[in-house]
Amino acid sequence: MALRTRRIKKAFGFDKSKTEKYVIVPDRATVVTFEDLCEQIATVSNSNIGMVRLVLYGLVNSMKTFIRQGHSVQVDGFGTFIPSFNAKSSLIEDEANIDSITKVKLRFLPSSELRQVINSIEFEFDVTDSTNDTQEASETEPDEEEEETPGTV
Repeated sequence: MALRTRRIKKAFGFDKSKTEKYVIVPDRATVVTFEDLCEQIATVSNSNIGMVRLVLYGLVNSMKTFIRQGHSVQVDGFGTFIPSFNAKSSLIEDEANIDSITKVKLRFLPSSELRQVINSIEFEFDVTDSTNDTQEASETEPDEEEEETPGTV
């Protein structure tokens, strides 16, 4: 199954001219719920769904414990979760302190297995769910007649 994409027209915040430009964006499906994920894991692993939920909750709670302590957490086949933050810089040494932290985040580095999956995704363009600009322009232009080349059917 391919990842569906569509075309949108938008102005980018970093573009000072605020010119609207076309860009291809993923047409994401719905989010897989925790219950659906547990059911799928139970099916492929031939395990009890209650045990799957218990193990996943245990994984998340253990990850929270280690991340709060400042550790990165590596999950084989999945990736590494790295606690991180953004901070304001300063020319004055004393101003570079905990109060200069502006955003706390959790970075995720996918495993090589997941990177291979991401890099091998096939894309499908959905012109019907895209902007109508190109479609309207092609409707107003006259159709070009096809020329037959001798020897072709």
